[in-house]
Order: sequence, then structure tokens, then C-alpha cells
Amino acid sequence: MNKRAEYISVDEEKNNRIQKIRETFSMCYDEIEKSCEPSRETSLVMTKLEEAQFWAIKGITREGK
Repeated sequence: MNKRAEYISVDEEKNNRIQKIRETFSMCYDEIEKSCEPSRETSLVMTKLEEAQFWAIKGITREGK
């Protein structure tokens, strides 16, 4: 299998950090949904947050490689 497609397992310490990232982004999602009316801009900010969350987690999984 191509290395880019492989599952990357993480140890407990990294998993805890990933969980903290998810919890922090969850609070951001909730605040935006509560504070902003649905719009193109709101949709864009949610997409950008999802992208930032993805890259933050990906960064943790690839540390030390």
C-alpha cells in the first residue's frame, strides 16, 4: 500500500493531544453556530475550521517521521 494511504496509529500521549484539539475545535464550531446566522460566510468559516482541525491532527500523527 502507498505510504500516503496507510493508517497511522498513535500512542496514548498523541491520542490525548488529538482529543484536546477536537474538543477545542468543537467549542469553536458551537460558538459560530450559536453566534452567526447561516450564510455563505458561515459556511466558509466552518470549512476552514474543519481544514485547520484536519491539519493540526495530521501534524500530530506525523511527528517524528
